[in-house]
Amino acid sequence: MLKVGIVGLGFISHENVLGYIGANDARIVSVCDPDRQRASDWLEKWGMQDATWYPSLEEMLGGEPLDLVEVLTPHYLHCEHVLKCAEAGVRGISVQKPMAVGLRECDQMIGACRNAGSILRVYENYIFYPVYQRAKELVLSGEIGKPISLRIHTMAGVRRGAVWPHFWDPDGQLTKFERSGNSPMIGDDGLHKFELATWLMQKPIQRIGAWIDPDTPLDAPAYLRLKFETECGEPSQYGQLDFNFSSKLDIPSDLWLDDFVEIFGEHGVMWVHQCAAAGERNLFAGNEMSNSGLFPPIVVYRGGKVRTYLHELKPESRNWSSSFVACTRHFLDVLQNGGEPVCTGGEGKQLNRYAIAALLSAQEERDVDVSEITTAAESAGRIRLHTNFCRSVSKVGSES
Repeated sequence: MLKVGIVGLGFISHENVLGYIGANDARIVSVCDPDRQRASDWLEKWGMQDATWYPSLEEMLGGEPLDLVEVLTPHYLHCEHVLKCAEAGVRGISVQKPMAVGLRECDQMIGACRNAGSILRVYENYIFYPVYQRAKELVLSGEIGKPISLRIHTMAGVRRGAVWPHFWDPDGQLTKFERSGNSPMIGDDGLHKFELATWLMQKPIQRIGAWIDPDTPLDAPAYLRLKFETECGEPSQYGQLDFNFSSKLDIPSDLWLDDFVEIFGEHGVMWVHQCAAAGERNLFAGNEMSNSGLFPPIVVYRGGKVRTYLHELKPESRNWSSSFVACTRHFLDVLQNGGEPVCTGGEGKQLNRYAIAALLSAQEERDVDVSEITTAAESAGRIRLHTNFCRSVSKVGSES
Protein backbone atom coordinates (compact mmCIF):
# COMPACT_ATOMS: atom_id res chain seq x y z
CA MET A 1 0.00 0.00 0.00
CA LEU A 2 1.51 3.30 -1.13
CA LYS A 3 1.50 6.05 1.49
CA VAL A 4 0.49 9.38 -0.04
CA GLY A 5 0.89 12.94 1.18
CA ILE A 6 -0.76 16.03 -0.32
CA VAL A 7 0.74 19.49 0.07
CA GLY A 8 -1.69 22.30 -0.76
CA LEU A 9 -5.46 21.91 -0.24
CA GLY A 10 -6.81 24.53 -2.62
CA PHE A 11 -9.36 24.19 -5.43
CA ILE A 12 -7.51 21.64 -7.53
CA SER A 13 -6.93 19.29 -4.59
CA HIS A 14 -10.62 18.40 -4.71
CA GLU A 15 -10.00 16.98 -8.18
CA ASN A 16 -6.69 15.29 -7.42
CA VAL A 17 -8.11 13.43 -4.44
CA LEU A 18 -10.65 11.58 -6.59
CA GLY A 19 -8.13 9.08 -7.95
CA TYR A 20 -7.28 7.91 -4.42
CA ILE A 21 -10.85 7.31 -3.33
CA GLY A 22 -11.48 3.59 -3.65
CA ALA A 23 -7.90 2.84 -4.73
CA ASN A 24 -6.72 -0.47 -3.28
CA ASP A 25 -3.01 0.25 -3.73
CA ALA A 26 -2.67 3.73 -2.19
CA ARG A 27 -3.93 5.71 0.80
CA ILE A 28 -3.65 9.38 1.74
CA VAL A 29 -2.01 9.35 5.16
CA SER A 30 -1.01 13.00 5.53
CA VAL A 31 -1.93 16.46 4.26
CA CYS A 32 -0.11 19.75 4.50
CA ASP A 33 -1.68 23.20 4.48
CA PRO A 34 -0.94 26.27 6.63
CA ASP A 35 -4.67 26.74 7.28
CA ARG A 36 -5.69 24.21 9.93
CA GLN A 37 -9.42 24.84 9.51
CA ARG A 38 -9.23 24.36 5.76
CA ALA A 39 -7.37 21.10 6.31
CA SER A 40 -9.93 19.93 8.85
CA ASP A 41 -12.82 20.74 6.50
CA TRP A 42 -11.03 19.03 3.61
CA LEU A 43 -10.40 15.83 5.56
CA GLU A 44 -13.99 15.75 6.80
CA LYS A 45 -15.39 16.30 3.30
CA TRP A 46 -13.47 13.35 1.93
CA GLY A 47 -13.86 11.08 4.95
CA MET A 48 -10.15 11.01 5.72
CA GLN A 49 -10.14 12.15 9.33
CA ASP A 50 -7.55 9.45 10.13
CA ALA A 51 -4.97 11.25 7.97
CA THR A 52 -2.52 13.53 9.81
CA TRP A 53 -2.47 17.30 9.23
CA TYR A 54 0.82 19.18 9.12
CA PRO A 55 1.24 22.96 8.87
CA SER A 56 4.49 22.71 6.86
CA LEU A 57 6.01 20.40 4.27
CA GLU A 58 9.10 19.85 6.42
CA GLU A 59 6.95 18.53 9.25
CA MET A 60 4.96 16.31 6.89
CA LEU A 61 8.09 14.79 5.36
CA GLY A 62 9.48 14.19 8.82
CA GLY A 63 6.27 12.68 10.14
CA GLU A 64 6.41 9.31 8.41
CA PRO A 65 7.97 7.87 5.23
CA LEU A 66 5.90 8.72 2.14
CA ASP A 67 5.91 6.88 -1.18
CA LEU A 68 4.18 9.64 -3.15
CA VAL A 69 3.64 13.36 -2.65
CA GLU A 70 1.20 15.50 -4.64
CA VAL A 71 2.54 19.06 -4.88
CA LEU A 72 -0.50 21.31 -5.34
CA THR A 73 0.97 24.59 -4.12
CA PRO A 74 1.32 27.92 -6.00
CA HIS A 75 3.72 27.94 -8.95
CA TYR A 76 6.52 29.82 -7.22
CA LEU A 77 6.70 27.11 -4.53
CA HIS A 78 6.85 24.10 -6.87
CA CYS A 79 10.62 23.97 -7.19
CA GLU A 80 11.27 24.37 -3.46
CA HIS A 81 8.72 21.71 -2.55
CA VAL A 82 9.85 19.18 -5.15
CA LEU A 83 13.48 19.58 -4.05
CA LYS A 84 12.49 18.93 -0.43
CA CYS A 85 10.52 15.84 -1.39
CA ALA A 86 13.45 14.47 -3.41
CA GLU A 87 15.84 15.17 -0.55
CA ALA A 88 13.52 13.27 1.79
CA GLY A 89 13.64 10.24 -0.51
CA VAL A 90 10.03 10.33 -1.73
CA ARG A 91 9.86 7.83 -4.60
CA GLY A 92 7.03 9.42 -6.58
CA ILE A 93 6.60 13.19 -6.88
CA SER A 94 3.64 14.61 -8.80
CA VAL A 95 3.59 18.37 -9.36
CA GLN A 96 0.88 20.56 -10.86
CA LYS A 97 1.55 22.46 -14.04
CA PRO A 98 3.32 24.68 -14.79
CA MET A 99 6.05 22.70 -13.10
CA ALA A 100 8.14 25.76 -12.18
CA VAL A 101 8.77 29.45 -12.65
CA GLY A 102 11.43 29.49 -15.33
CA LEU A 103 13.54 26.85 -17.05
CA ARG A 104 16.39 26.92 -14.54
CA GLU A 105 14.01 25.76 -11.83
CA CYS A 106 12.78 22.99 -14.14
CA ASP A 107 16.35 21.78 -14.53
CA GLN A 108 16.92 21.88 -10.77
CA MET A 109 13.84 19.74 -10.17
CA ILE A 110 14.71 17.23 -12.87
CA GLY A 111 18.30 16.94 -11.65
CA ALA A 112 17.37 16.57 -7.98
CA CYS A 113 14.84 13.83 -8.71
CA ARG A 114 17.27 11.99 -10.98
CA ASN A 115 19.99 12.08 -8.31
CA ALA A 116 17.59 10.95 -5.58
CA GLY A 117 16.03 8.17 -7.63
CA SER A 118 12.62 9.86 -7.44
CA ILE A 119 10.12 9.61 -10.29
CA LEU A 120 8.98 13.13 -11.22
CA ARG A 121 5.88 13.72 -13.25
CA VAL A 122 3.88 16.82 -14.11
CA TYR A 123 0.17 16.27 -13.54
CA GLU A 124 -1.40 16.31 -17.02
CA ASN A 125 -4.95 15.00 -16.87
CA TYR A 126 -6.41 16.30 -20.15
CA ILE A 127 -5.13 13.48 -22.33
CA PHE A 128 -6.76 10.98 -19.94
CA TYR A 129 -10.21 12.43 -20.69
CA PRO A 130 -12.20 9.51 -22.23
CA VAL A 131 -13.47 11.58 -25.18
CA TYR A 132 -9.94 12.68 -26.12
CA GLN A 133 -8.73 9.10 -25.72
CA ARG A 134 -11.34 7.95 -28.25
CA ALA A 135 -10.53 10.84 -30.58
CA LYS A 136 -6.86 9.82 -30.56
CA GLU A 137 -7.82 6.22 -31.37
CA LEU A 138 -9.87 7.43 -34.34
CA VAL A 139 -6.99 9.58 -35.59
CA LEU A 140 -4.53 6.67 -35.31
CA SER A 141 -6.96 4.36 -37.12
CA GLY A 142 -6.97 6.70 -40.13
CA GLU A 143 -10.59 7.80 -39.71
CA ILE A 144 -9.81 11.24 -41.18
CA GLY A 145 -6.51 10.36 -42.87
CA LYS A 146 -3.23 11.97 -41.96
CA PRO A 147 -3.83 15.07 -39.81
CA ILE A 148 -2.95 18.32 -41.58
CA SER A 149 -4.02 20.93 -39.06
CA LEU A 150 -5.62 21.27 -35.65
CA ARG A 151 -7.52 23.97 -33.82
CA ILE A 152 -8.25 24.06 -30.10
CA HIS A 153 -10.64 26.76 -28.97
CA THR A 154 -11.06 27.73 -25.31
CA MET A 155 -13.98 29.94 -24.41
CA ALA A 156 -14.22 31.53 -21.00
CA GLY A 157 -16.48 33.97 -19.24
CA VAL A 158 -17.57 35.44 -15.94
CA ARG A 159 -21.17 36.54 -15.91
CA ARG A 160 -21.87 39.99 -14.51
CA GLY A 161 -22.09 40.00 -10.74
CA ALA A 162 -20.47 36.58 -10.32
CA VAL A 163 -17.40 35.95 -8.20
CA TRP A 164 -14.21 35.63 -10.22
CA PRO A 165 -12.96 32.02 -10.24
CA HIS A 166 -9.93 31.81 -7.97
CA PHE A 167 -7.58 31.00 -10.81
CA TRP A 168 -8.56 34.19 -12.68
CA ASP A 169 -8.83 36.47 -9.65
CA PRO A 170 -7.37 39.85 -10.69
CA ASP A 171 -5.74 39.99 -7.27
CA GLY A 172 -4.67 36.34 -7.22
CA GLN A 173 -1.20 34.87 -7.66
CA LEU A 174 -1.92 33.41 -11.12
CA THR A 175 -2.42 36.84 -12.66
CA LYS A 176 0.57 38.38 -10.87
CA PHE A 177 3.53 37.99 -13.17
CA GLU A 178 6.11 38.44 -10.44
CA ARG A 179 4.58 35.52 -8.50
CA SER A 180 3.55 33.05 -11.20
CA GLY A 181 6.17 33.89 -13.81
CA ASN A 182 3.50 33.08 -16.34
CA SER A 183 -0.06 33.89 -17.38
CA PRO A 184 -3.40 32.31 -16.41
CA MET A 185 -4.62 31.23 -19.84
CA ILE A 186 -1.58 30.82 -22.10
CA GLY A 187 0.85 29.82 -19.36
CA ASP A 188 -1.41 27.80 -17.08
CA ASP A 189 -4.58 26.43 -18.69
CA GLY A 190 -2.79 26.72 -22.05
CA LEU A 191 -0.28 24.05 -21.06
CA HIS A 192 -3.10 21.52 -21.32
CA LYS A 193 -3.73 22.72 -24.86
CA PHE A 194 -0.05 22.49 -25.87
CA GLU A 195 0.07 18.93 -24.53
CA LEU A 196 -3.20 18.01 -26.24
CA ALA A 197 -2.05 19.48 -29.57
CA THR A 198 1.28 17.62 -29.63
CA TRP A 199 -0.38 14.41 -28.41
CA LEU A 200 -3.06 14.45 -31.10
CA MET A 201 -0.72 15.52 -33.90
CA GLN A 202 2.08 13.24 -32.62
CA LYS A 203 4.61 15.99 -33.28
CA PRO A 204 6.46 18.53 -31.13
CA ILE A 205 5.95 22.23 -31.88
CA GLN A 206 8.72 23.96 -33.83
CA ARG A 207 7.54 27.57 -34.07
CA ILE A 208 4.90 29.76 -32.44
CA GLY A 209 3.42 33.07 -33.55
CA ALA A 210 1.10 34.73 -31.03
CA TRP A 211 -1.13 37.77 -30.67
CA ILE A 212 -2.50 38.51 -27.18
CA ASP A 213 -4.78 41.44 -26.38
CA PRO A 214 -3.10 43.53 -23.65
CA ASP A 215 -6.24 45.50 -22.75
CA THR A 216 -8.41 42.89 -21.05
CA PRO A 217 -8.26 41.46 -17.51
CA LEU A 218 -6.74 38.20 -18.73
CA ASP A 219 -4.27 37.17 -21.42
CA ALA A 220 -7.15 36.86 -23.87
CA PRO A 221 -8.36 37.15 -26.55
CA ALA A 222 -5.26 35.34 -27.76
CA TYR A 223 -4.51 33.54 -31.00
CA LEU A 224 -1.51 31.25 -31.31
CA ARG A 225 -0.27 29.82 -34.61
CA LEU A 226 1.73 26.60 -34.28
CA LYS A 227 4.02 24.93 -36.79
CA PHE A 228 4.85 21.35 -35.89
CA GLU A 229 8.19 19.68 -36.54
CA THR A 230 8.17 17.46 -39.61
CA GLU A 231 10.67 15.13 -41.21
CA CYS A 232 12.33 15.98 -44.52
CA GLY A 233 9.83 15.39 -47.31
CA GLU A 234 6.80 15.36 -45.03
CA PRO A 235 4.04 17.92 -45.66
CA SER A 236 3.86 20.74 -43.14
CA GLN A 237 1.44 20.47 -40.22
CA TYR A 238 -0.07 23.40 -38.40
CA GLY A 239 -2.21 24.23 -35.40
CA GLN A 240 -4.08 27.12 -33.86
CA LEU A 241 -4.91 27.73 -30.21
CA ASP A 242 -7.65 30.29 -29.55
CA PHE A 243 -8.38 31.72 -26.12
CA ASN A 244 -11.42 33.97 -25.79
CA PHE A 245 -12.81 35.59 -22.67
CA SER A 246 -15.79 37.79 -21.93
CA SER A 247 -16.93 39.01 -18.53
CA LYS A 248 -20.48 39.04 -19.96
CA LEU A 249 -20.48 35.45 -21.22
CA ASP A 250 -22.90 33.53 -19.03
CA ILE A 251 -21.65 29.98 -18.52
CA PRO A 252 -23.95 28.80 -15.72
CA SER A 253 -21.47 26.72 -13.78
CA ASP A 254 -18.69 27.18 -11.26
CA LEU A 255 -16.05 26.40 -13.89
CA TRP A 256 -15.96 29.24 -16.37
CA LEU A 257 -14.38 27.72 -19.44
CA ASP A 258 -14.93 25.04 -22.03
CA ASP A 259 -12.88 23.53 -24.85
CA PHE A 260 -13.58 22.55 -28.45
CA VAL A 261 -11.23 20.78 -30.85
CA GLU A 262 -11.19 20.49 -34.65
CA ILE A 263 -8.75 18.22 -36.49
CA PHE A 264 -8.53 18.55 -40.28
CA GLY A 265 -7.19 15.48 -42.04
CA GLU A 266 -6.45 14.46 -45.62
CA HIS A 267 -9.79 12.64 -45.92
CA GLY A 268 -12.04 14.19 -43.31
CA VAL A 269 -12.63 16.47 -40.36
CA MET A 270 -13.18 15.64 -36.70
CA TRP A 271 -14.85 17.85 -34.10
CA VAL A 272 -14.60 17.15 -30.37
CA HIS A 273 -17.12 19.03 -28.24
CA GLN A 274 -16.36 20.04 -24.66
CA CYS A 275 -13.96 18.88 -22.00
CA ALA A 276 -13.63 21.00 -18.87
CA ALA A 277 -17.37 21.72 -18.52
CA ALA A 278 -18.81 18.53 -19.99
CA GLY A 279 -20.88 15.85 -18.35
CA GLU A 280 -23.01 15.87 -15.22
CA ARG A 281 -21.75 17.13 -11.90
CA ASN A 282 -22.83 19.82 -9.46
CA LEU A 283 -19.92 21.96 -10.62
CA PHE A 284 -21.58 22.24 -14.04
CA ALA A 285 -25.22 22.49 -12.92
CA GLY A 286 -27.24 24.46 -15.43
CA ASN A 287 -24.99 23.81 -18.41
CA GLU A 288 -27.23 22.05 -20.94
CA MET A 289 -24.67 21.73 -23.72
CA SER A 290 -23.73 18.13 -22.87
CA ASN A 291 -27.39 17.08 -23.14
CA SER A 292 -27.95 18.77 -26.49
CA GLY A 293 -28.03 16.70 -29.67
CA LEU A 294 -26.12 19.55 -31.32
CA PHE A 295 -22.98 18.70 -29.32
CA PRO A 296 -22.28 14.95 -29.36
CA PRO A 297 -18.83 14.13 -27.94
CA ILE A 298 -17.23 13.44 -31.35
CA VAL A 299 -18.40 14.21 -34.90
CA VAL A 300 -16.55 13.07 -38.05
CA TYR A 301 -17.23 14.27 -41.58
CA ARG A 302 -15.77 12.13 -44.36
CA GLY A 303 -16.85 11.49 -47.94
CA GLY A 304 -20.05 13.43 -47.55
CA LYS A 305 -21.06 11.31 -44.57
CA VAL A 306 -21.38 12.38 -40.93
CA ARG A 307 -20.68 9.98 -38.08
CA THR A 308 -21.00 10.60 -34.36
CA TYR A 309 -19.30 8.74 -31.55
CA LEU A 310 -19.68 8.02 -27.83
CA HIS A 311 -23.43 8.47 -27.51
CA GLU A 312 -23.28 5.60 -25.03
CA LEU A 313 -20.78 7.41 -22.79
CA LYS A 314 -22.30 7.93 -19.37
CA PRO A 315 -22.47 11.54 -18.13
CA GLU A 316 -20.17 10.78 -15.20
CA SER A 317 -17.55 9.41 -17.61
CA ARG A 318 -17.82 12.44 -19.86
CA ASN A 319 -17.05 14.96 -17.14
CA TRP A 320 -13.64 16.45 -16.46
CA SER A 321 -13.19 14.64 -13.15
CA SER A 322 -12.85 11.26 -14.87
CA SER A 323 -9.57 12.44 -16.37
CA PHE A 324 -8.18 13.18 -12.91
CA VAL A 325 -9.05 9.70 -11.70
CA ALA A 326 -7.38 8.04 -14.70
CA CYS A 327 -4.31 10.30 -14.48
CA THR A 328 -3.77 9.48 -10.80
CA ARG A 329 -4.33 5.76 -11.28
CA HIS A 330 -1.78 5.79 -14.12
CA PHE A 331 0.93 7.17 -11.83
CA LEU A 332 0.06 4.67 -9.10
CA ASP A 333 0.50 1.89 -11.65
CA VAL A 334 3.91 3.29 -12.66
CA LEU A 335 5.06 3.33 -9.04
CA GLN A 336 3.78 -0.20 -8.43
CA ASN A 337 4.70 -1.87 -11.70
CA GLY A 338 7.36 0.28 -13.34
CA GLY A 339 7.41 2.22 -16.58
CA GLU A 340 7.51 5.91 -17.36
CA PRO A 341 4.77 8.35 -16.40
CA VAL A 342 2.88 10.48 -18.87
CA CYS A 343 4.40 13.98 -18.80
CA THR A 344 7.81 13.46 -17.24
CA GLY A 345 9.81 16.34 -15.84
CA GLY A 346 11.49 16.81 -19.22
CA GLU A 347 8.12 16.93 -20.98
CA GLY A 348 6.81 19.35 -18.37
CA LYS A 349 9.76 21.64 -19.08
CA GLN A 350 8.91 21.47 -22.80
CA LEU A 351 5.38 22.72 -22.05
CA ASN A 352 6.92 25.67 -20.20
CA ARG A 353 9.07 26.39 -23.25
CA TYR A 354 5.98 26.52 -25.47
CA ALA A 355 4.25 29.00 -23.14
CA ILE A 356 7.35 31.20 -22.93
CA ALA A 357 7.68 31.14 -26.72
CA ALA A 358 4.05 32.26 -27.10
CA LEU A 359 4.35 35.11 -24.59
CA LEU A 360 7.66 36.22 -26.09
CA SER A 361 6.15 36.14 -29.59
CA ALA A 362 3.30 38.43 -28.55
CA GLN A 363 5.66 40.68 -26.59
CA GLU A 364 8.15 41.08 -29.46
CA GLU A 365 5.58 40.85 -32.27
CA ARG A 366 7.42 38.12 -34.17
CA ASP A 367 7.35 34.36 -34.65
CA VAL A 368 9.52 32.54 -32.13
CA ASP A 369 11.29 29.25 -32.78
CA VAL A 370 11.04 26.98 -29.75
CA SER A 371 14.77 26.21 -30.13
CA GLU A 372 15.39 29.79 -28.90
CA ILE A 373 13.82 28.99 -25.54
CA THR A 374 16.61 27.42 -23.51
CA THR A 375 17.94 27.63 -19.96
CA ALA A 376 21.10 29.28 -21.30
CA ALA A 377 19.08 31.93 -23.13
CA GLU A 378 17.01 32.51 -19.99
CA SER A 379 20.15 32.94 -17.86
CA ALA A 380 21.64 35.33 -20.41
CA GLY A 381 18.46 37.44 -20.48
CA ARG A 382 17.74 36.76 -24.15
CA ILE A 383 14.18 35.59 -23.48
CA ARG A 384 13.26 38.00 -20.74
CA LEU A 385 9.51 38.47 -20.36
CA HIS A 386 8.19 41.69 -18.85
CA THR A 387 4.42 41.10 -19.04
CA ASN A 388 1.83 38.36 -18.92
CA PHE A 389 -0.72 40.60 -20.69
CA CYS A 390 -3.05 40.75 -17.68
CA ARG A 391 -4.39 43.98 -16.26
CA SER A 392 -6.09 44.40 -12.91
CA VAL A 393 -9.76 45.22 -12.44
CA SER A 394 -11.48 45.63 -9.10
CA LYS A 395 -14.54 43.57 -10.00
CA VAL A 396 -16.38 42.18 -12.99
CA GLY A 397 -19.12 44.75 -12.66
CA SER A 398 -16.63 47.52 -13.41
CA GLU A 399 -16.17 46.20 -16.95
CA SER A 400 -18.15 48.15 -19.50
